[in-house]
Formats: sequence, C-alpha cells, structure tokens
Amino acid sequence: MIIGPRHTVFWRIVAVLVGAELLVVALTVGLTAQFAAQRSMELAATSIESRLDAVAEEVERRAAPLTDELNLDQTLLADLAERFPDPLALVYVDGRMTTLNEPMARPPLLDSLHAFDALVVDISDDAVPGGYAFAPLFDATGFAVGGLLVQPLAASIERELSATREAARSSVRVVAVVAVVLALLLGGVITWWIVAPIRRISARVVEIGKGQYDARVEVPGQHEIGELARAVNDMAADVERSVTRLEEAEALRRELLANMGHDIRTPLTGAMAFMEEAERFMRGGRGDEARVALGRASQSADRVRRLIDDLFELSILEGDAPVLRREPVLLHELLADVVNTMKPLAPDGVVLELDESDGTTHSGTLVVHGDGLRLHRLFSNLVSNALRHARSLVRIYPEKMLDKGGNPRVMVVVEDDGEGLAPQDMERVFERYYRGTDARTKRPDPETGTGLGLAIARAVAEAHGGSVHMISTPGQGTRVRVQLPLTRP
Repeated sequence: MIIGPRHTVFWRIVAVLVGAELLVVALTVGLTAQFAAQRSMELAATSIESRLDAVAEEVERRAAPLTDELNLDQTLLADLAERFPDPLALVYVDGRMTTLNEPMARPPLLDSLHAFDALVVDISDDAVPGGYAFAPLFDATGFAVGGLLVQPLAASIERELSATREAARSSVRVVAVVAVVLALLLGGVITWWIVAPIRRISARVVEIGKGQYDARVEVPGQHEIGELARAVNDMAADVERSVTRLEEAEALRRELLANMGHDIRTPLTGAMAFMEEAERFMRGGRGDEARVALGRASQSADRVRRLIDDLFELSILEGDAPVLRREPVLLHELLADVVNTMKPLAPDGVVLELDESDGTTHSGTLVVHGDGLRLHRLFSNLVSNALRHARSLVRIYPEKMLDKGGNPRVMVVVEDDGEGLAPQDMERVFERYYRGTDARTKRPDPETGTGLGLAIARAVAEAHGGSVHMISTPGQGTRVRVQLPLTRP
C-alpha cells in the first residue's frame, strides 16, 4: 500500500504542533491579559484623570473670571463638547446640570457633587453604572463654583485601551503566523527524523511480506526507532530461518515419502513375486521349492512390518510428549545385555567388547532413570551400525561426567575401527533415510536394516534429555558419543 500526500502523518504532526503552539499563545495572552487588566485600567483611569484635570484648568483659564453661574461662551462650550467621547456635562453648585455633547441621565450622586473640591475618577460600577469622572472648577479666590462631569466612561476607557488592545491583537497575529511557520519547520524535521525511518522500515516489511526474506533495515540509532529496526531485522532473520527450515523439511518430506515408497514397494513386490512363485510350484507338485518361496515371501513381509514399526516408533519419540516407561536402569547391566545380544550378529573377524575398566561401571552404580527397552534399542542400533562397518573391533564403554550445571551425566561411547565417515555426512547421518557419498551412508542392507536405526537412536536419547554426537575420521574409524543424565545416588 502506497501512502499518498493526503494520508501522510506529516500534516497530522503539523496540526498537533500548530494547535499546541496556538494553545500556548492563547494561554500566555490570557494570563498576561488577566494579570495586566487591573494595571491597564489603573493606567486608563490615571490618563482620564490627567486629561480631565487639564480640561478643567483650561476652562478656568479661558472663562476667567468664573462665577457660580458658569457663563461660558459658545466657542468654549463647542470646544468642550469635542474633548471626550463620553457624555460631558457642566454641574452647577446648586445641583443643576447642563449637557454639552450627548444626553446624560441625572446620576443619583449629583446632589452631593457640589461639595466635592477634588478630582475624582471612578471606573468601577459601584457608585454609578459605567463609572464616572468629576473635576471641580474654581474661581479666582479658590472656591468651587461647579465642575465637569463625564459619565459613563466606557468610550473614554475604550479609547485609552484601544492602542494596547490593538498591539495585543497584532502580537497574537504575529505569534500565530510564527507558530504556524515554526510548526511546519518542526513538522518537516520530525517527519525527516521519525517518519522517514518508519517509512523505510515499513517498506522493508512489505518486501519481506512479498518473499524477500533477506531484506534488512538500517538501524538509525540506540533509540526506540532503532529498537524497532532491530526487532524487524530479528523478525526477518527468524522468518528467513523458518522458511529455510520449512523448505528443508518439505524436501526431506518428499525424500522420505520417496524412500518409504521405494522401501515398502520393493519388499512387497518381492513378497508378491515369491507368493506367485510358490503358487506355481504348488501346482507343479514341487512342495520343497514352494516352501522356500513362501519363506522368502515371509522375509519380505517381515521387512515391511519392521519398517512400519520403526516409522511408528520414530513418530512417537519425536512427538511433543513421547511416552516413556521410566524406571531406574542399571547402565552396566543394560550395556552388557546389548553386547551379549549383538555378539552373535558380529561379522567374522570383528570383536565386540564392553570395556569394564571403570570401577563405577563394574560395580553397577551408574543408574539412568529411563525407559529400559528404548535405551536397549538405542545402544543396539549404534552397535549394529558399528558392526556393519568395523574392520576388527567394536568397543563400548561409559564415562562419568558433569554438565555445565554440575549435574551428573554419563557418556557412553560406541567406537569402531572402520572406514570412517566424510565430514559432510557426520551431521546428517542421523536423519531419516539419509544417503551420503561414502559406503557408510549408503542405503542399508534390506535384509538387516530399515534405514531408520540412527534416527531412532537420536530420538531415544533426546527423549531422555540426552544427546548423540558422532566424531569420525576417514580411514581411522568412528566414535559415537551418547550423553544421558544420571540419577543422583
């Protein structure tokens, strides 16, 4: 899937950054306005007070001498009407009021203003809604003869604060533009630093999904994205190994089926041929020859039975939880029985011996907690394989040892002086039906084996928590080491 420009995370990052920065701007402006509001109103009140005091002094100067009648000429009255944007009125000593610009409702406190002899500016709504400002007018002797009243003060305050508010609005606009530009720049940097590596990782994952299991991601660093890249690489390596194992398993399965088909078809074909031959001999009255043919047919059928039994046994041992009848097994007695059983099968000139030089072996103190029948088959298969290839000697002996955790184990060695094994065949010789390049790994004799003996030996050892390892040198012989855990005394 290709991600288009409309769906890229870049614009989401930019939107988040712009929103965050505008929120910060709004909070900053709001808090600043809240903290500065009171001070701004005080400054506005001071400015109105100064202007009104200056206007009062100008009236006293231009209308001198003033009397309580406040006889101001029309020019001065017209000039005063333009001084304030709010309603302005002349207040007389007797409480009368004359508006100069806009109509003004008589305020409740007008009756007491004639007693004021000081400049008053009240921008709150406590006394009069909208606030008011009053400046007394004095005659030449210093007595109050009236005053100037501005009420309400909303327009005057607005005019005083308009420049500040416009500056604040301009600042907000500038900061908003800077925030957007900065968000775009930061969005580009973050996209390059975060999104670009993620896109590369995504592209590699898509390649892996299409079957390119060798694709790897460049690790950008030791941060979280680097950990993600390493995890993707590890996943790709695991997938590649799994696919390789599956391909190998599939090849092995095909080879197994082919070998099974061949191994089963050959004795079955032989059995059928011998039975037909026996039937022909019986019709001809040749009883002795018919019995020989039936015996050969029985041998062929027995090989099929042994092959099926071995496959069934191997499938049980390689299962998730192989069923073992565990019991204490005296290893020396088991090995001695194996040697006694296999000696009659040894070829002429080949000696099979159990080395009893280890005192612990001879005293019978090596005890394995396992399935005696399957352990017997394990060592019988190894000895049988060694006898087929030995020149003169097959020796079996145990050695006591400790594993890395300090737990007691026993290593049973089966060695022969045969022709040895090629290095490329040593690791695969325990696979089912494996056929190598030398004589030791050729297909087994159909009269003596099924080709599954070593695979069963390894499966038995692993089912008991042990292992099987082969060391072979061409021309010098082969040594098979079986490690099994011992029961603590």
